[in-house]
Amino acid sequence: MFKKMNLPNKLTMLRIILVPFFIIAMALPIDWVWPIWTAFGIYIVAAFTDFLDGQISRRKNMVTKFGKIMDPLADKLLVSSGFIMLSGIGVIPTWITAIIIFRDFFVNALRMFGAENKTDLAAGVSGKIKTIFQLFGIVFAILGVCISNTYNTMGIFFEKATSMTTPELLINVLMTISIGAAVVATIWSLIAYIIRFKKDINVEE
Repeated sequence: MFKKMNLPNKLTMLRIILVPFFIIAMALPIDWVWPIWTAFGIYIVAAFTDFLDGQISRRKNMVTKFGKIMDPLADKLLVSSGFIMLSGIGVIPTWITAIIIFRDFFVNALRMFGAENKTDLAAGVSGKIKTIFQLFGIVFAILGVCISNTYNTMGIFFEKATSMTTPELLINVLMTISIGAAVVATIWSLIAYIIRFKKDINVEE
């Protein structure tokens, strides 16, 4: 199967394969230090494949039906795993993770309706912007944990801000801005997809 894939689709599959390794690294004790840095490295590589496969597929006109379906799925797996693991260690509030996952499940259902009517399933502009902010937010959050090496330091900004070092404070601010923008973009994306696929929903069938 892999031999028949073009390069963008191979990069998409690589992103999916990296997700379990990221989860394992994040789940290991932080006292060991190296797991969180390993998780950070894995996430950077996985996020870069998202940028790279999109650039290659568009520039070389290598867009496929497989890519239109699997690329958004790979993004969702990468983003969801990042938010879930970071919420589990107290860095990102669980309500934000809940919004992110709710949006993804709901949009997946809408895309199923669209698939039956042969509607274009490629990610829209709002979805791409949402993913960018989410990935940046997760990267900054993991980096913050790497530098501080303590759980909750990044998660409780207003209580911990005065005791943070300058790098920790800068990363926390960047994380907060990125995550805040991601929440707004996620809600915008959800509304955009509802409008986009509402014509495909037939409640009588």
